[in-house]
Amino acid sequence: MTDTATLLAYSIPNALQQIISIVSGNLLYPVMIVLIILIAGSMIELGGFLFEWRNRHRDLGSMEEGAVRAREKLEQSDPEGAFGMLGQSCSNSFVHEFLYRIAFLHRGCSDRGMLEVRLEKLLQDINFEMTKKLERSRFVARVGPMFGLMGTLIPMGPALLGLSAGDIDTLANNLVIAFGTTVVGLMAGAIGFMVATVRARWYKQDSSDIEYLSEILFGSPEPGSGGYSGYSGHSAAAGYKAPATPMPEPASAPMPEPASAPMPEPVPVPMPEPVPVPMPAPMPVVRPRPDENDRLGVIGTIVSRSGESVHRALIFNRSGLISAKTAGSVVANSAFWMGAIVIVNIASIVAMNVGGLNMPFNYLLLINLFICAVFAVTIYSTKGRAKSRSRDLEGMPVNKILSDDGSNFEVPYSDIKRIEVDKSRNIKILAGGEWIEMGRVEKSSIGAMGILHAVLQDRVVEV
Repeated sequence: MTDTATLLAYSIPNALQQIISIVSGNLLYPVMIVLIILIAGSMIELGGFLFEWRNRHRDLGSMEEGAVRAREKLEQSDPEGAFGMLGQSCSNSFVHEFLYRIAFLHRGCSDRGMLEVRLEKLLQDINFEMTKKLERSRFVARVGPMFGLMGTLIPMGPALLGLSAGDIDTLANNLVIAFGTTVVGLMAGAIGFMVATVRARWYKQDSSDIEYLSEILFGSPEPGSGGYSGYSGHSAAAGYKAPATPMPEPASAPMPEPASAPMPEPVPVPMPEPVPVPMPAPMPVVRPRPDENDRLGVIGTIVSRSGESVHRALIFNRSGLISAKTAGSVVANSAFWMGAIVIVNIASIVAMNVGGLNMPFNYLLLINLFICAVFAVTIYSTKGRAKSRSRDLEGMPVNKILSDDGSNFEVPYSDIKRIEVDKSRNIKILAGGEWIEMGRVEKSSIGAMGILHAVLQDRVVEV
């Protein structure tokens, strides 16, 4: 009986130790895979963060002026100019998204109470989207160091066993894994923390700007105050309180009555007859004829045709829609660079296995990173050229825009029967019995998409 109890007391801890060792040992490679995913995700977040930082532009004076003018145009039943002006007031993504969705609020809603409810719902949705975008970097910032610590502790057991057995190779290999996973986890967490901190400040400012713009656009002016509802001034009489006890009235001495004297009767004075003054004829009101070169708004798109990535500008004027090429080439297409990476890797593997080329893996990795860097620089420079060319085209007359490139064309609004916008922001136009692919809307032009609903109204359909 004593031997059985001793055996159980010895075997149960060993069994538990073996189970823990097996579980922790089997978690090493999943933890390493998760760390690779986290560091890749953090690098993607860092790239998106840098791109967003490059495109952010906030000018409070310009936003306020644009919102006030847009409100005036809305009161004059001119939503075309209103939303076209709003889209050019700011380039921040969430403010653009808010201005784009405002077009749906103002259309088909005459009840002011219902409009306020929709506006409140829109503000809440924008805040939820901000929180959702922040969750990714915050998740990486919290989870990265946790998995880094797991990757550090798991190989320490085999390393200590190797040290006790005198196996230096096992000790060295496990320590390399332990220290490497620590560095990767901390790096992913640091990038996520930095991105989340800066973006939280950005989005807090965007939320404040959105509420301010909505108050200017849809706030009702208070009578006699010249301001909008929700903002009330303080008057000097607002803080005055009557005294608790009435003040004593000063004693008044009786005034002597003046001696009355007879007043002389007034002598009537003849009034001169009025001389008729000829009134000038009313001046006719001359309204300026709308110029076809007036710009209501511009939307930037990207079209992929025949292996070429082309940036185009959709210019809305008074008479029609102009599609103009702003930049583009074969090297700006992502498929070109993916094919280049595949070809380089296949050629390197064939040369090493068949031709006897001795190329370290680090060299091949460096070549791939160089190709990716060249691709990023090419895309960035192409977008810069497209934005600069779009600004130049906005100041040109219609005839000069159409003659600038052979692929530029104009579609009159009367010929447009339907416009479809899918979830990926791809735009198609049905005109003349055929569909015309206008391309995918760039992120920097999301806020200007409200001009579609303002100009074409019921012909825009989201699919």
